[in-house]
Amino acid sequence: MAMLTGGPESAWVLPGNRLASWPMKRTFALTATLFATLMMLFMPLAGSAQAPSDADSPADVLDQPARAWTFDRWIRTAPLSQAQLRGKVVLLRWWTHGCHYCKSTLPEIEALRTRYGAKGLVVIGVFHPKPQRHVQDRWVVSVADSLGFHGPLAVDERWSTLERWWLKGHPDRNWTSVSFLMDAKGIVRWVHTGGEYHPSDDPRHRTCDLESKDLETRIQALLADPATKPMSAAVPVEPSARPAGSSTR
Repeated sequence: MAMLTGGPESAWVLPGNRLASWPMKRTFALTATLFATLMMLFMPLAGSAQAPSDADSPADVLDQPARAWTFDRWIRTAPLSQAQLRGKVVLLRWWTHGCHYCKSTLPEIEALRTRYGAKGLVVIGVFHPKPQRHVQDRWVVSVADSLGFHGPLAVDERWSTLERWWLKGHPDRNWTSVSFLMDAKGIVRWVHTGGEYHPSDDPRHRTCDLESKDLETRIQALLADPATKPMSAAVPVEPSARPAGSSTR
C-alpha cells in the first residue's frame, strides 16, 4: 500500500491508485463526530445505571407493626390470631416442599420452639406450596415431620399473607422462604430475608451460623422484656392432621 502526497489532504490508496478511504482529515473529523454522538447517547444511560437497591431489604417491615395474616387454614393447632398472641414473642418461617434451605432451617426453629416455648416463644411454620395449589393437610404434616418441625402449621395456600407481608410492591424479591420475629406488642423486630440459618462449624456456612446466633440473641432479649408473658406450656400441638379452620387475623 502506498500514500500519495502533494496537498494538504493526503490519502491512502491501494495498488493501482484506487482510493481506499476518504481523505484522512475528513475521516478523522467524521470519526470524532461519531464518537461524540455516541457519548451523548450513552452518557444518560451510564448515569442512570446505578447499583440497584437491595431487592430483599426488609426496611419497609422492620420495626413496624406486623401486617394482618389471613392463612387458609391451620394444622396441628387451633387457629391462632395475632390478637391472641399479644404478649408472646412470635417467630414465623415460610417454608415449602423441596426447598434445601428449608430442610436446613426447620430443625433449628424446632430447637428454638422446644427451648423457649414455655418462656413465651411461639414458632409457626407457614407452608406455601410451589406452585400455588391445593395441598392435603396430611401431606403437609408428613413433609414437616420429615424436615424435623413438629410445631403449629399455617397453610398459606394462595400466598395471600406472603404477598401482604413480603412480596407486594416488590416484584424483584429473590426469596419466599422468609422469617419474621415479632415482639410482645406485635412489632416486627427481626427479619431473615430468605435462605437458611442454623448452627454450623463449617466455614462455608459461617453466615448461616452467625444469623442463627443473632436470631437466638434477639429471642432471648425479647423474652426478657417485661411486656412478654411467659407461658406455662408451649402452644398445644394437636396430633391430628385435621385442619383447624381458618383465621382472618
